[in-house]
Amino acid sequence: MLLTKSGFHKSEECASEILARNNIKAAPIPLEEIVIKEGLNIVKYDLGDDISGILIINEAKGTIGVNPKDSYYRQRFSIAHELGHFLLHADSSAFFVDKDFLIKYRHTNKNYSNAERKQEQEANAFAAALLMPAKIIESEIENGQILGLTETELIAQLAYKFKVSEVAMSYRFTNLNNYF
Repeated sequence: MLLTKSGFHKSEECASEILARNNIKAAPIPLEEIVIKEGLNIVKYDLGDDISGILIINEAKGTIGVNPKDSYYRQRFSIAHELGHFLLHADSSAFFVDKDFLIKYRHTNKNYSNAERKQEQEANAFAAALLMPAKIIESEIENGQILGLTETELIAQLAYKFKVSEVAMSYRFTNLNNYF
């Protein structure tokens, strides 16, 4: 089950609303400020080698746990991913553990239901849209400072500017081309 176009656009719209509400128009996105303004806490906690992030919601209050063993860029993506769960999928009491959301995203693990895979894909799309907004990427490309760069150099420079991994930026370009 691939992310539907409507699921992708739902995630994009939610991220755009957050960016507009916080008047964010340039990279890098101040993720921790956004999370706090949305009423969530962030806790860095050793979650072991297999878990990157968790979201715990109790009576509509959320706490995002992020693994400090992960790279800074991975932590940012995990925090944004969990914020996506909070905004897109949470009810008054929920618990999300994301061990392998990239694997769920690629839907290679058969242990997850279609509904769980859909939620993971939407949370990934939200995280990408929040950390790498299409309009800000376009603005960076149009400003002319990156003319003459190879595709690899472009991705590397944008990844650095947006404080995401080069892999995440590559996926973002692919998904923007596929869904828009």
